Amino acid sequence: MALFRRNAAVAQPERRASRRYAVDCPARLKMLGGDRIGRLSDLSEAGARLDTPNPPVEGVSGLLEWADQEHFCKVVWVNDNSCGLIFERPIPMAVVEHASQTVEAPSGPVANFGNIPLGQKRSRRSEFLRSE
Repeated sequence: MALFRRNAAVAQPERRASRRYAVDCPARLKMLGGDRIGRLSDLSEAGARLDTPNPPVEGVSGLLEWADQEHFCKVVWVNDNSCGLIFERPIPMAVVEHASQTVEAPSGPVANFGNIPLGQKRSRRSEFLRSE
């Protein structure tokens, strides 16, 4: 009954040299062929992931900028809307930790005022709860 035999799960070795941290901040990748604007979605001492609608081709080198940081890097993988970058030199862990703690708050109105109905009576339940 080899058909129902379970295969033992094979653990894949970790390929990354350093731990990744989730971040969310605006970034720019400057290259000779033009800049790509996007957002960093993860960061480590060795590299980063840049989410951008038009990622560059694999193998291109550039300067990654975010906040007050600038680091030379190379594109090592690309998919439809993001790319993986490896830094020329590892960046300090303090820079990674600072970026992972900084979360940009979205700006704009909390609610779309066009969706708020005006002139409607409150339900009887809310009136009942207020009278108690």
